Amino acid sequence: MTDPTVSQKQRRMVGNTSIIRCIEWLKERERISLQVFAGFQFAVLLAMIFLHLLPHLTGETILLRVVPVDPRDFFRGDYVILSYDFSRVPRHKIEGIPHSGFGVKRQGQPVYVSLILDDDGNHWKREKVSFNPPASGKYIQGKYTGWNRINFGIESYYVQEGEGRKYEEAIRNNQLTAKVSLTKNGKALLQDLVIE
Repeated sequence: MTDPTVSQKQRRMVGNTSIIRCIEWLKERERISLQVFAGFQFAVLLAMIFLHLLPHLTGETILLRVVPVDPRDFFRGDYVILSYDFSRVPRHKIEGIPHSGFGVKRQGQPVYVSLILDDDGNHWKREKVSFNPPASGKYIQGKYTGWNRINFGIESYYVQEGEGRKYEEAIRNNQLTAKVSLTKNGKALLQDLVIE
């Protein structure tokens, strides 16, 4: 008869030996492992930067009129707060949203605003808003935040210290235009602000 305690001890020893071998293997390759790990982190960082700049690199530049927002929110420190004619859309004008309740289930979901040229032939404006991407044409993609608001990631712009007041004045007088890079899938990146 075999002693059951001996077989358990042997199994533990074999298990411990395997762990020790694994640790030794990692120690022998510690430098390479650290380099691979650091390279992976660097690659992730580069991918994040590239994805953020993709609209700037591949997008078409369009002009959007900036519309006044709550006057207390125009200027916060070194940032100008921006709004567009499609930033606030009444619920009944969004295709695909339930008309009963508060639409909480839709918060955070993508919203697509179809754009058409304004009468001046330079600026773009809202044609229609939907939870479904348009089959054709130019559109900008945002996220529904509830309470008739849509966020596109182009709502604030960094300005030099002391420059904010002139942009605030331009917003009040409807003379501010946002220069935006827009990709074919509706991703937008704010390039510049132009006072007209």
